[in-house]
Amino acid sequence: MAAEPGPAIAHREWVPVAPTWERDPDAKEPWRQVAGMPALALNLVEQEFVAPAAGRAACVLGVGDGMAAMALAALGASVTVADPSSSLLDMLMVRTRIVGVELSFVQADLWNLTTMRERSFELAYAAQAACRLADLNRFYVEAHRILALGGRLVVNEYHPVRRLWKQQPGHPQARYSYFDRRRRREDDTLLSSPGTPGAELGRYDFSWTVSDHFRALTAAGFRVTALEEVGDVRQKWEIPNLQGLPEQLVLAADRE
Repeated sequence: MAAEPGPAIAHREWVPVAPTWERDPDAKEPWRQVAGMPALALNLVEQEFVAPAAGRAACVLGVGDGMAAMALAALGASVTVADPSSSLLDMLMVRTRIVGVELSFVQADLWNLTTMRERSFELAYAAQAACRLADLNRFYVEAHRILALGGRLVVNEYHPVRRLWKQQPGHPQARYSYFDRRRRREDDTLLSSPGTPGAELGRYDFSWTVSDHFRALTAAGFRVTALEEVGDVRQKWEIPNLQGLPEQLVLAADRE
């Protein structure tokens, strides 16, 4: 069954990030509260973009901290989580049992979701996933394929302008050009065995520009419904003072 088209989205000048994004790093286990407080995981823009979640088949692309998947389930969506890491999926499975929400799990590379049927979801959500993806275009093509007609993809990324800076206190000093997409990781931990597809993703982080996301989405067949830049404060876990720069890039894209 085709999904209903998403609601029209109004432009806004500024909104804060979700409380979990700006929380004190010493806060203990906020995931235990997310089932009763979905706003801990989803900021106001994201809540608007995914609404109405109740009764919809949703796919969360990447485990992350697991809170967004549990928040969507708490909002009434039937949620499947896809991630290449069995350990992250196991971690989330344990947390869902503690919290009391139901999720389904699929172990798969995010750029190869062939184990999922075409047009099987009405909503897809991806947060902080692109930094491990060498092929952003293929990722969005796969997301488009699994969405039903009229389905919506919501993407949240740590804003690319905050990925440029040296990790040192004081006035920010650029470590990278905004246009350096591929950046070697400090550690060389591989996500998969050498010689297998996706092995290089453990060696590098990828910082795609705003226009990269827009072009890849439209090339995959999406209509980009909204592009929002959310938050502007310094986070406690950031070493340089990045106050005044946008914190998150949030996009909504529909399969027409």
